[in-house]
Amino acid sequence: MVYQLNTKERSVGENLRYFDIPGTDTASSSQNSQNRKVIILMGATGSGKSTLINGMINYILGVQWKDPFRFKCVREDSSVVRDEAHSQTDSVTAYTLHHREGMAIPYSITLIDTPGYGDTRGIERDKEITKCIHLFLTQQQEIQIDQIHAICFVAASGNSRLTPTQRYVLDSVLSIFGKDVKENIRLLVTFADNAIPPVVEACRAAHFPMTSPSAGVMYNKFNSSVLYASNEKKEDSRIKEIMWNMGQRNYKSFFTMLENMNGRDLKSTRQVI
Repeated sequence: MVYQLNTKERSVGENLRYFDIPGTDTASSSQNSQNRKVIILMGATGSGKSTLINGMINYILGVQWKDPFRFKCVREDSSVVRDEAHSQTDSVTAYTLHHREGMAIPYSITLIDTPGYGDTRGIERDKEITKCIHLFLTQQQEIQIDQIHAICFVAASGNSRLTPTQRYVLDSVLSIFGKDVKENIRLLVTFADNAIPPVVEACRAAHFPMTSPSAGVMYNKFNSSVLYASNEKKEDSRIKEIMWNMGQRNYKSFFTMLENMNGRDLKSTRQVI
């Protein structure tokens, strides 16, 4: 059974949405920014951003393979007919999950989902997306986000060469956050297995921001293929459980890393803009 999380929506503006997912310390965590991490996910249409966010939420809330339920967080615009070439997210949307006892991470978190670049609406739509992200990060009446801890470039594992759209996304990251983003930018690889993802080398060749040449491209691997798979079919349940557990380790690695990351002050971003 898949449940849509109960959220409180606070509309920020046209094409900008903000959802609160209440916890036991909603008031204190909203005031204590030191107890909150903020990440933004950017990528091409079809890169798996929205599914990745749903997977993160299930991990954070402690969902296990044998549980008879899963959660869904990402809201899609049901008024628009979707296909694989059209972004599943039309708005810049933030989801804040306030910390509560029993969560897999010791902090509150805001995940900012962005529309996919490079869908069937063309370059003008891509420019509009970048402008919407600019606006979301600069207006402060509702969201009060003063720093970003992780700027996440989401890309599929099998890309051996970055597409023009993916290069445009990277350029947009630099235009929004400035060139000195190497401490906070991360490559999130979707549809990944245990092998080294080809997209990592593709990003290195495209001059992906790195803390040092020896450190290489900082990346985390994810595979959400069994997130909503049935755990009742015994014939392939063991294989799915192995994949689920591998995914849990990947999420743990990412959120442990995030806990130790310093936030990037958005004041410089506003100056860039």
